[in-house]
Amino acid sequence: MVQGESPGGGAAEHPAVGFLWEAHAEAVERARAASEPALLLWPTHPVEFLLAGQEVNTSETRAAEAHIRLHMPEAVLVRVEAERGILTEHADAGGRCAVCLDPAADRRREWPCPTVLGLARAWGWQG
Repeated sequence: MVQGESPGGGAAEHPAVGFLWEAHAEAVERARAASEPALLLWPTHPVEFLLAGQEVNTSETRAAEAHIRLHMPEAVLVRVEAERGILTEHADAGGRCAVCLDPAADRRREWPCPTVLGLARAWGWQG
């Protein structure tokens, strides 16, 4: 089960954080839908690529196999759980990140910190 199914209650949520929670929820929903009815469709052994009836094993097909495995439902759920843990650690503490220090100002960075914004950008946030 993915921890942190919903964000902790906060008064004002930054658009990047709201976007990230929505992206996580959508990814979890899709991963669960993909893994439940069709477990046997996901590769449990090297993916076989066929070209004109012949198996093709090249650096490109190995790269494609690695990409497929990275986006398997179980892998998505693990990544979402890890990112939700990061969001919990990098929480809003009075307008400052609970973790990140701004070395130039000798205080906590403004929230959302670059870590939280980076996670959101990785999911397609462009704000």
